[in-house]
Amino acid sequence: MDLDAIILAGGRGLRMDSVMPKSLISVAGVPLIFRQIDHLESKVSRIILSLGYHGEIVKKEVEKNYSSLNLDIISVIEKNSLGTAGAVRKALGKTRTEWFLVLNVDDIANINVERLKKVKKNAICIAHPKLPFGLVKEKNGKVFFIEKPKLNLWVSCGWYLFEKKKLFSVLPKKGSLEYDVLPKLNLTTFKHSGFWCPMNTPKDVLDFEINFFSGKTPKI
Repeated sequence: MDLDAIILAGGRGLRMDSVMPKSLISVAGVPLIFRQIDHLESKVSRIILSLGYHGEIVKKEVEKNYSSLNLDIISVIEKNSLGTAGAVRKALGKTRTEWFLVLNVDDIANINVERLKKVKKNAICIAHPKLPFGLVKEKNGKVFFIEKPKLNLWVSCGWYLFEKKKLFSVLPKKGSLEYDVLPKLNLTTFKHSGFWCPMNTPKDVLDFEINFFSGKTPKI
């Protein structure tokens, strides 16, 4: 099944304490948006970048680094913030496939795209979250410390599979994908048991670089 992908990369990333677009923030030497493109490049037909804050800068950086490769990458730039739902609607016109992916630029994950394609239903990818704190347990008067364990819960990991004709009818011109659109769809879940690391703060970046970077850029 041919598949296009929309990368939602319009945010400023205020929690990152940076003036640059969040999509260009470097993680272990590689900008977030490059990581997503690298993961998708051999798995999808076309990549549409949904850009906003300093979108022209992001577009130029992507073109500079990927123009020599045989990749079909198109940028769509918002003049005013449309929310995640509005961003998808604006980018949807550049997709050519019946089914397509939507993913957040700051949700780095090694989603198995080939397996996800086979679902052929509107789907939300879910994963086990990692507790951001150390877990303390007590037994027989002794305290045990568990460093940031994974929780036995499922949460959205920021990746979706959608059928174009079913999604377009419920997409507003401005609004939230999570709150205004997903409740209107008959969604199935795609359980991702692999790597997932949301990048929301400088601490997230530091944790990633400490735990997953060992002398070379990890292939994620």
